[in-house]
Amino acid sequence: MGRDNNARVSVGITGSTAVVRLENPGQFNALTKDMCLQLVGAFAGLATNDEVASIVVRGAGGNFCAGIAIDEMDQVLFDRDEEGELINHFDLLDKIIVGCPKPTIAVVEGNCFGGAWQLASACDIQLASDNVRIAITPARIGLVFPRPGIERLVHAVGEHRAKYLLLSGAEVSIAEAERWGMFTKVVSHGQLEEQLDALLGQLAANSPYSISRTKEAINLVSAGEPTDSWWETLWEENGANADLAEGRSAFLARRTPDYSGLRK
Repeated sequence: MGRDNNARVSVGITGSTAVVRLENPGQFNALTKDMCLQLVGAFAGLATNDEVASIVVRGAGGNFCAGIAIDEMDQVLFDRDEEGELINHFDLLDKIIVGCPKPTIAVVEGNCFGGAWQLASACDIQLASDNVRIAITPARIGLVFPRPGIERLVHAVGEHRAKYLLLSGAEVSIAEAERWGMFTKVVSHGQLEEQLDALLGQLAANSPYSISRTKEAINLVSAGEPTDSWWETLWEENGANADLAEGRSAFLARRTPDYSGLRK
């Protein structure tokens, strides 16, 4: 399949929500090297944009993603810098999504093949349509799934199911994927946008400080890395943060809290 020079990533901001959209419809939104670089740049910018509260990742044309574009696999996964050092752009993308302080939501519909599940799982929440077709297929082409994908898959579905998914490359039903914990929530396709709007509303109403620090804490717990001193520092900061003062004041006054301007 020839390279699509129109493959790109678009970013749109509506209110406090940024939508990062994969646009490579000729390859079911498979990722090229340029798309990976664009995604890294997009997340780096959005992470420090105080107007953005949440980031949504989705694909164009009714499909989420088909993993890595097979004609650009070397450029994406096995690139080299000027010194000859190996660069895995997909791992770099994974790392910046996981490390983003804003809540990230993968909206998964249609095709979700190959590395697409890893991309979705790098986000904090995966909201999936019941029309999703999913298979994790690196073994079909002689590739080993990247480390972050394997680690999160084992954590999500268990050792034996991870082996089944990766060794067979079999497509599984959305019912199985939901039952095995591969997505946070599965909804009917007709309710996907409504459910997304409701989730974004809930996130927007909550404390950005609480969301950011809670996400950091969960990531550290998952990695087995938070130290006693880290928790002690967080707790000192936690009691004095401006969002807590606003949240308590609003609760006592029976009004909606206003966290605007209080983001750290």
